[in-house]
Amino acid sequence: MSIGEWLGATGAVLLAMVLGGLLVALFSLVVTVRKLRVTVERLQDETLAITRAMQDALADAEHEVDRVDALLTAAEGVGGRIDGASRLVTRTVTNPVVKVLAIGTGTKQAVRRIRTGERRPAPQAQAQAQERERERRAR
Repeated sequence: MSIGEWLGATGAVLLAMVLGGLLVALFSLVVTVRKLRVTVERLQDETLAITRAMQDALADAEHEVDRVDALLTAAEGVGGRIDGASRLVTRTVTNPVVKVLAIGTGTKQAVRRIRTGERRPAPQAQAQAQERERERRAR
């Protein structure tokens, strides 16, 4: 065998080995891509399921927010009506009640003066008596 033949045979063997290695690498790459495709499909299925669940949860939350908003609006309306009714009662009842209390107090003082024969004090003496009464209550 000559050197040329020997180099030709060696080159053919080396080329066959390189082609064999490339085929093994290519086969391994194909297997890995198939596994990756399966994994991506599973991930896509799970993601779609999670997305659907999130959309359902969001729709439920929107419904609940609408319900709470309606309840708050109704509560505000009731609160406004209660405030209005309270003001009306205050205006309607307070003035007559104060007048009745004033009449009762004046009548009580008049009856006391009639029984005791006491005369009505002068305005200055009356103011001093009221001031003493306020000081006594403050203690």
